[in-house]
Amino acid sequence: MNSLIIDCSSGMSLFVLRGNDVFSYVNYEIKKHTDELLLKLDELLKQAELKINEIDNLCVCVGPGSFTGIRVAISIVKGIAVSGKFKIFTLSNFDIYDTRATNFGVLVLEGFSNNVYVRVFDNDLIIDKCVSVQELVAFIKDKGDNFEVFVQNEKTQNLLKKYEIHSKIAQINTIFAFNEKNSNNKNILLEQISPIYLRASQAEIERQKRISNDE
Repeated sequence: MNSLIIDCSSGMSLFVLRGNDVFSYVNYEIKKHTDELLLKLDELLKQAELKINEIDNLCVCVGPGSFTGIRVAISIVKGIAVSGKFKIFTLSNFDIYDTRATNFGVLVLEGFSNNVYVRVFDNDLIIDKCVSVQELVAFIKDKGDNFEVFVQNEKTQNLLKKYEIHSKIAQINTIFAFNEKNSNNKNILLEQISPIYLRASQAEIERQKRISNDE
């Protein structure tokens, strides 16, 4: 089985799986998703000696994260999908971080402005939301010492250090997350692909501000 995984929620991560062989491109600093994605995808397919019609599974990260990156990745996957028969999978940006070590804690992803994206684990209850840094800090301190805090990267870790909150950087395991969904047959229909934003876009926020100021 051959699979393609696209994640543009934070930078760009591409994975082509040819059986047990992995061909990847990862760049967390990339900004021009439209220009680069198809170019890098073509390069990976050539490395794997595969054509796009030899891919069996398509997987895309649907957010939360970069609004532009998420839209581009979904558009590319939809464009590929209409050209053949593929099993379609989606991953949340939260899914790709390995937090199996905890069932009472929080995973914090980098957000925008003064906000962060969080996934809260409270035994069997899992909640995803966008909150302000101040709200997060108050929430973590209220939970006590046994509450584990995982973060996406060193930048987020340093942000919480300012508030004397200790955290661990979560390990990225995109392929494991995909394989888990694939083995559990959690594929979806093409029309079911939907982005996860958790917050309004910056353009929508600015629009609401203008409306409020005009009233």
